[in-house]
Amino acid sequence: MKAIGKIAPLLFALNAVSPLVVADEFSDVYNSYQQALETGNNIDARSFAEQAYTLGEVKFGKDSVDYANLGLNLAKALRHDNSGDYELNRQRATEIASLSLASYEARFGEEAVDLIDPLMVLGDVTNDSKTARDAYQRALVLAKASGKADLLAYTRMNAYKRLSRTEYYTSAVYGYIRDAHEYFAENHPANSAVRLEATYMLAGAHMGNRKLRKAEPLFLEVIEQYKIFDYTHPYALGAHSRLVELYELMGNSDLSTEHCIAIGSMKPWDDNQQQTPLFRREPDYPMELARRGKNGWAEISFTVDEMGIVRDPKVLDSEGGKGFEKASMEALKAWRYAPKFEDGKPVKAESSVRLDFYVK
Repeated sequence: MKAIGKIAPLLFALNAVSPLVVADEFSDVYNSYQQALETGNNIDARSFAEQAYTLGEVKFGKDSVDYANLGLNLAKALRHDNSGDYELNRQRATEIASLSLASYEARFGEEAVDLIDPLMVLGDVTNDSKTARDAYQRALVLAKASGKADLLAYTRMNAYKRLSRTEYYTSAVYGYIRDAHEYFAENHPANSAVRLEATYMLAGAHMGNRKLRKAEPLFLEVIEQYKIFDYTHPYALGAHSRLVELYELMGNSDLSTEHCIAIGSMKPWDDNQQQTPLFRREPDYPMELARRGKNGWAEISFTVDEMGIVRDPKVLDSEGGKGFEKASMEALKAWRYAPKFEDGKPVKAESSVRLDFYVK
């Protein structure tokens, strides 16, 4: 009973706030949220989304669709902000998205096309694969029933994006991105954002299924279309990176070289951190050491030349036996990196890596 007495003044204070004051504050906060979103500042976006959600309850009412939309914004902001407790953020995002979906259902009914967006948000923010699958299955049914081909293709693309990373990835899910790409390729310009996203995803799907010949022209198409922009798009960078892997798997290192160089020109080399290979072949575990259950590691220094090829590997240190050193040196010969660039030209650079060996 004492707790109720403490809360009452706060409730009175909230009720006493002028609607105009709340409206002005909400407008400022929401504008700040949009600016943070546009600049990619996920921490600020989450903070302002929280404030907008709180103010929105007073401004719009807890049962309004506007308040539900603010909830969807907050759910997405929680999903993208990695600064706090990841699991807690995802749990809160799921709860808030579910509340927003319930508001939509109460307002529009359970079979309305308006439910597609909140269903997709719920599917994207939840950590539970089954919840994601169920949400997207509902969204797909509604999109198909709407008769809107563009909406159906967009929903299929997003369903693939989410479900391809789960245990529910099936041939049907693979078909989502194939069908979405077919539609966008026939009905959207070659350089449209949604078509390029579908092209990149389909290429990745083919790559995952080891259909390298089908993936190659799609990745090349993404690179070609993004050449018209004066900035580096993540899909262009990703396409170059996947082509390095693709050509190495096909045994064509010469073709992978141009993409190693392209990535080097697009992504600054950081001397203060270990470089990440664009393609790596795992070392073979020395059989004798494996039979003995021996663990170990080897630290190797090397030069990345102007073409992103590993040169002059040298053992810096190791533990567990010479076999680990030999296996590491042999594996590194096949690795490819993006070369360092200076004054617009690729140059040689030093790097190192430690390879750990564990008997499972």
